[in-house]
Amino acid sequence: MLDRLRTHVKGWLGMAILVLISIPFALFGLQNYTAGGSEAPIAEVGDYKIYQADVNNAYQERLAQLKQQYGDQYSADLFNEAAIRNEALNRLVQERLISYTVEKDGYIASEQAILEVISSLDVFQKEGQFDKQTYTQLLRAKGLTTHAFVQQVKTGLERDQFINSIVDTTLIDDSDVDDFYRLSNQTRDLRYISLPISSVISTVQLTEEEVIESYQQNEHLYKSAEQASIDYVELNLADLMQEIEPTDEQLQRFYQAEKQSFSELGRRRASHILFEVPEASATQVVEQKRDLAASVLAKIRAGEDFASLAKKFSDDIGSAKTGGDLGVVTDGMLTDALANAFDALKVGETSDVVHTNYGFQIIKLTEQQPAKILAYDTVKTKVTELLKRQMASDKFYQMADRFAELSFEVPDSLQPLVDELGLNIKHQGLFSTGQGEGIAAHAKVRQGAFSEDVLAGNNSATIELEPEHLVVLRINTHKAEQVMPLEEVRSAVELALKTKKANQLLTDRASELLAKIESGAMLDDLKEGENLSLVDVGPVTRNADALPSALLRDAFSMSRPSEGKPSYKQATLENGDVAIIELSKIVDGDKTEITEASRNSFKTFLTRLNGEVTLAAALANLSVAADVVFASKAQ
Repeated sequence: MLDRLRTHVKGWLGMAILVLISIPFALFGLQNYTAGGSEAPIAEVGDYKIYQADVNNAYQERLAQLKQQYGDQYSADLFNEAAIRNEALNRLVQERLISYTVEKDGYIASEQAILEVISSLDVFQKEGQFDKQTYTQLLRAKGLTTHAFVQQVKTGLERDQFINSIVDTTLIDDSDVDDFYRLSNQTRDLRYISLPISSVISTVQLTEEEVIESYQQNEHLYKSAEQASIDYVELNLADLMQEIEPTDEQLQRFYQAEKQSFSELGRRRASHILFEVPEASATQVVEQKRDLAASVLAKIRAGEDFASLAKKFSDDIGSAKTGGDLGVVTDGMLTDALANAFDALKVGETSDVVHTNYGFQIIKLTEQQPAKILAYDTVKTKVTELLKRQMASDKFYQMADRFAELSFEVPDSLQPLVDELGLNIKHQGLFSTGQGEGIAAHAKVRQGAFSEDVLAGNNSATIELEPEHLVVLRINTHKAEQVMPLEEVRSAVELALKTKKANQLLTDRASELLAKIESGAMLDDLKEGENLSLVDVGPVTRNADALPSALLRDAFSMSRPSEGKPSYKQATLENGDVAIIELSKIVDGDKTEITEASRNSFKTFLTRLNGEVTLAAALANLSVAADVVFASKAQ
């Protein structure tokens, strides 16, 4: 498939798309980043221009995604800013290419398809049904009009049509499946000797000049985290509930209107006798069981004890020990036929013989407690809680629209939220991008605080921490990341430098040993002569978890050994040890072992993968047809 891609990809965008391709694409389509003005564009896709501001926005969005993805493990040092900015630019070009093709080729999403998507989204549903009020309220809280949202869905569906027209039409034949199985189930026979870093690191000597030079060259590794403190205003349903004190009259009215919500469920208890008839039993066996069930029912009708008969005759071993007791019967517990017979019984009554999927059954209603409405005084606490939530929810959605509007209309202050909505400005002390306390324990708050717009002095967008809990924040103080003094990080600098020098010593030593192997020495000879440990791994697969990942990766990149002559390779492991790998044998996966079910599963996977590759090639070729031009690189 990769050869196929190399054959078909044309244009400068090919390699970028190979890196950036992501299936499936987001449902709601392109963002409108366009800045315009007199600024020179960074890139052009046909008549569409992409500006530096567009890239900045896309860069911030990608950064926010990475922060959310990595959580507390996120660090700016993990990622190269220039690479992320170029990725953002290429992504914008890629998205515009899709829109260009959708517009040019006339893909159209029907109104019916749009409505079906919107009505099926869980966030707009209430009690399993689409709820228009919920739909409207959520869109307002997000600052969207219904028209704008419908257009986003329409754009997303049309983009999906284009993508699926490529991805869903790719074909995989049996030879592709055979190759995939052959390689993924390949085993390699390995042995290796390792040169442990612990054997030399203590002997490494450093000069002060080397330490200072290493510190200066790697300052990015020794930075204190960027920090900020914030002022914020939150609109929280839980807070609104605490402010509401309904009158007793309101509580009584609510209780009367919602009485069914304050009922105690009834319960029924049952016993049964099962005369089991295995599936596909002979007619004679079925009739024998039917007759036995009828005779037992006659005994029950004659006054014999149901529990004693269940212990003697029931084929349900579990319940037979307790006289056929099934415990409390809940909805769905009985088959339809048995449930219908059970529903017709009064306490103490026994059903006729019922033919079910399991054979023949007799069921008895042993206990019944009817459902009842609980008295107001008994459930007053629950009534109060539910009414307060309802009243607070109404107030929350009334305030939510204005909450978002005020924070946007006056972007340099939170005071309007206080003056008009009666909310309070709160403060959260210093926190970093990776962790925080209080309100900053939420990743969304940390992402918002360190966004480019907020750091420039503006209010954040409305942040939804959870349903019915909104926050708007602004920076109080900001401390940029800065390089820590050498004396604070000296031990870390020295350890890193010693590790680097020790690894170089081991690498040089391993090269000498490889030279001996090339001159005819064997791994066993090196082990004895150099006092090294030799690990005989034997045959391993690509996903073996008992070996260091670096060693396994290098082992499966080695060339196939010639007849009677192993292949060798030097590898550096994650802990700094250096190893010399001996590959003596490769055995490919046997395609005759592929079951029909596995073949179908592999075919589905490879079809999807091949579809992504084909889409990447199509987008790369579109870059030529759409006249994509880079004016400059993203800054």
